[in-house]
Amino acid sequence: MKIDFICYHCDRAYGGGEVCVECGEPLAIRSLAEPARQIFSRRPVSMWDYAALLPVADGANIVSLGEGGTPLVDAPRLAASVGLGQVVIKNEMTNPTGSFKDRQISAGISHAKEIGAGTVAVVSSGNVACAAAAYAARAGMNAVMFMHGHAASSKVAMASLFGGRVIQVDTPSARAVFDLCISACNKFGWYHLSTAGMYNAYNVEGSKTIAYEVYQQTAGHLPEWVVAPVGGGGLLGGIWRGFLDLERLGLIEKPPRLAGVQATGCAPLKQAIESGASFLETLKHPWPNPKTIAGGIADDILFDGHTVLPAIRATGGAAIAVDDDATLEGLRQMAALEGLLCEPTSAVAMAALSRLPGAGAKTRVCCVITGSGAKDFSAAQAYAPVPLRIGPSLEELDRALAG
Repeated sequence: MKIDFICYHCDRAYGGGEVCVECGEPLAIRSLAEPARQIFSRRPVSMWDYAALLPVADGANIVSLGEGGTPLVDAPRLAASVGLGQVVIKNEMTNPTGSFKDRQISAGISHAKEIGAGTVAVVSSGNVACAAAAYAARAGMNAVMFMHGHAASSKVAMASLFGGRVIQVDTPSARAVFDLCISACNKFGWYHLSTAGMYNAYNVEGSKTIAYEVYQQTAGHLPEWVVAPVGGGGLLGGIWRGFLDLERLGLIEKPPRLAGVQATGCAPLKQAIESGASFLETLKHPWPNPKTIAGGIADDILFDGHTVLPAIRATGGAAIAVDDDATLEGLRQMAALEGLLCEPTSAVAMAALSRLPGAGAKTRVCCVITGSGAKDFSAAQAYAPVPLRIGPSLEELDRALAG
């Protein structure tokens, strides 16, 4: 494990620590490893194919359920519907608990195991809680989940079935729930496993492996854009840092342009990009009363703004906000055109495909589906057409089809 810690605001590197002494921004982990090149030339099987680039010193501490190695699916009908040359879908729904959070939690809990933690605690709207509970069970650890009041009931049940202790906190502010979780961790000696890099840089490292896999699955012919939902920003910030690893290793010349998508009812990223605000400035102005059907990205602050803001700015990317109607239409289109049913949090990325700056009929785009619609089916169910009901006769079938 060869790493240092870097501030992407002032580009200062450290041997350790949490905050840059120059500017006060959180530090991110940067791999210094020089792994064997063949790991990038074979079909990805697991994110732990890239163990040399992840911050776990001893492989015996890896806690895995087989995460990573997710499909990259060509979506020609979706591409045609939004006027793009090609759309490929990075299908993170195939991870063990149905979301990309399995990558982050696997890396984070492996570090927790390495330092001897016995209980982990997370803040979650759903997917992090499900992943943390499952991986804690795998590791023989205890897990405590502080879940937002708007968390889907199916995700609450899933986290509980994995053995996690679920505590729902009644507040619209994600930051308030984080404050409670961190206080509890300090009091009870729990390991804070939430996937927010501003609090723990280790817990978001697994996201980088999505970039490695996209590089392999496109045989190095990267798309011009990578589009992903943004709540706290750890996913897109991690993907960017993964591309920076590939650039450092001489495998690519530069990362693709990155687009972060939020809901109009909770869009601190778009607000920050348009205003030119620094990460620390954004913390002074949390989004008031987040409201969106995409509960997984209803974060009132950018918990990983120190990486997602430079990711968009450095790549000439974009911050896009879409309303709930567009999100539901994106969900429907993805299901009807390509046979992939994602959750509303993922569907914001579909809704943004037609809004990429300068994109057109020759543009190639990778869209990251972050979580399965099967875990939050109520939104999709309400949008589904009413089925035809008939008796068992061809005459009734004819009348129903004609009507």
